[in-house]
Amino acid sequence: MAYTIMFWNVENLYDTLDDPTRSYNAFTPTGEARWTIDKYNRRLDNLSQVFSAISDAHGGFPVLAGLSEVENGSVLKALTGRKRFSGSHYKYVHYESNDARGVDCGLLYRSDKFKLLGSEPVKLVLRSGRPYIGRDILAAWGTLDGETVIVYVCHFLSRRGGVNASAGFRRAGAETVRDHALEMRKTYPDAKIIIMGDMNDSPRDESLAELLRAGRNIHSIPPDEYFNPFWQLLDEGKGTSVYGNRWVLYDNIIVSANMIDSLQEKHGLHIVKCDKDHYGEIFRRPFMLHKGHPRRAFNGHSFQDGFSDHLPVLIRISR
Repeated sequence: MAYTIMFWNVENLYDTLDDPTRSYNAFTPTGEARWTIDKYNRRLDNLSQVFSAISDAHGGFPVLAGLSEVENGSVLKALTGRKRFSGSHYKYVHYESNDARGVDCGLLYRSDKFKLLGSEPVKLVLRSGRPYIGRDILAAWGTLDGETVIVYVCHFLSRRGGVNASAGFRRAGAETVRDHALEMRKTYPDAKIIIMGDMNDSPRDESLAELLRAGRNIHSIPPDEYFNPFWQLLDEGKGTSVYGNRWVLYDNIIVSANMIDSLQEKHGLHIVKCDKDHYGEIFRRPFMLHKGHPRRAFNGHSFQDGFSDHLPVLIRISR
């Protein structure tokens, strides 16, 4: 049995309701975005169109789909309630965090395939020992085909304030995930680990390549490290979003070494190629693009009736 794993930064998925606990309420009918129920429904339909295209291409909906920039559990419930998701069996995991714009990470999982055992928000811990006040990492664990799988959904701090000024927060994110996974392995020593997210760093940056130890060569990954299949796509000049008219690849899905078939002592869930040359895929279709770039949902607060400023990324696993 083969399964698709997905991550997508869906760009500002808000409902229309005013959240009195937040100072940021641009996405309301009277806010800067003039965010109406009609526009919200268009957003949900557009996102569901991409999920449907992925399902058509890969023989079913992703068994696990990590999302970032979602406001709350309500938008995940509304999304998976669209007609195109009929038969997907999706349930979701979401926790509120302290993000300034009120957007978090979420996880959709096919409850007919993945049996959720537990989940929790994971607070980033800076090297000073101080917890980071912002977006949390989402951790969820369960069984798939009888094997324990631990999933992390991340959205590390952007580079907007400067690459060097913000790098420490991305380093802290990578170290926090790494250390949390080590702790989880004390309870689930044979667990397969999948780390996905908008890392705001590429596979070659320190946070992923050195701290998380996510290597590029599937044939030479030490047993206690990780494999990042998006190195190859980065080398080929491909990306998931455009910054300064240049493609960047900050969206990654990374797997633990025990998901590499040649390193397993027994047959089990392992990563397989998405096509004849690649273990990772950047999912793109003509309808998702505008002038060769991602067809954005927004320009500032102006609704563009697109999909996202990021393209989804996928891997495939099989038994």
